[in-house]
Amino acid sequence: MTIDFEELRQKKAAEALAAERDAEGRPVTTAFLIVQDTNGQWTALHDWSTLNLAPERPATLDDIIGGCGAIQTGCQAQLTAFQTVSMMQQQAQAMQQHYQNQQIAQQLNLK
Repeated sequence: MTIDFEELRQKKAAEALAAERDAEGRPVTTAFLIVQDTNGQWTALHDWSTLNLAPERPATLDDIIGGCGAIQTGCQAQLTAFQTVSMMQQQAQAMQQHYQNQQIAQQLNLK
């Protein structure tokens, strides 16, 4: 049995190129990750570069559709909550301004 060093060298070079390509990653504009925990909770992650994930299986189309739907519902609820808090803050500021205006008006009428 003889060892073909040229074939071995080419194989190692191909493996090195593949590893380098995988290490560099695919160029994309942005990326996010949607994961389902083992308890069924869906989560959208904007920075998943430091996560150590061990998926039990590849995602199916049903997983993708269900996960996106769950995340969309969660995002809409979060957006609604944000808008509600913002509206309440605006109302509180308006009430505070009205109260200050009333105090000024009362002070002017007393003098």
